[in-house]
Amino acid sequence: MGRLQRDHSPQTTPVTTFAQVLYRHGALMGCAALMLLLTQNGTALEDALSAVQQSPGVFLLAVLTILSAFVGYLKWRDYGLGGRQSLWVGYLFYISVVEEIAFRLYLPVVLEPHLGPVPGVLISNFIFGAIHYFSLRWKFSHCVVTALGGIGLSRLLAQSGDLALVILVHFVATFLNTPRPPEAAGRST
Repeated sequence: MGRLQRDHSPQTTPVTTFAQVLYRHGALMGCAALMLLLTQNGTALEDALSAVQQSPGVFLLAVLTILSAFVGYLKWRDYGLGGRQSLWVGYLFYISVVEEIAFRLYLPVVLEPHLGPVPGVLISNFIFGAIHYFSLRWKFSHCVVTALGGIGLSRLLAQSGDLALVILVHFVATFLNTPRPPEAAGRST
């Protein structure tokens, strides 16, 4: 069982494979982002990504710098750099994109007219943390930290207006939290 996971019962199984993470977490978060994207005004996404549109070279340089740091970290920890690891890093980038679109950009906008701006952000991030409890079977304490991290990312988005920056911060935090794919836990951390 992964270090983030809570104990499982005879009726449930732990999430221990990359495929399970893709199906249980990646597909769910991707569908949430897609549904919100399709039902909301697309200009919000364009506005939130305007910094990338204005300076794509800066964004590309930031991504390359982050990836170089990841490679250095993986080599330092002797985790290996194979194709499976590359797919995992790609997945972490994907999940950072879809979670930020869903839970920092669009869900608060959906909730705001009914609850107000602050409760909309808080509820969106509570849902964000709760989904990790059920989809990845994380321990409650990790889900609380995830929800609080989401609130911090919401604050960063509100202050900067730059969704790409928020995605990159999420990407780095997610990598540091889970640098290797499930089933690659040949060495203890």
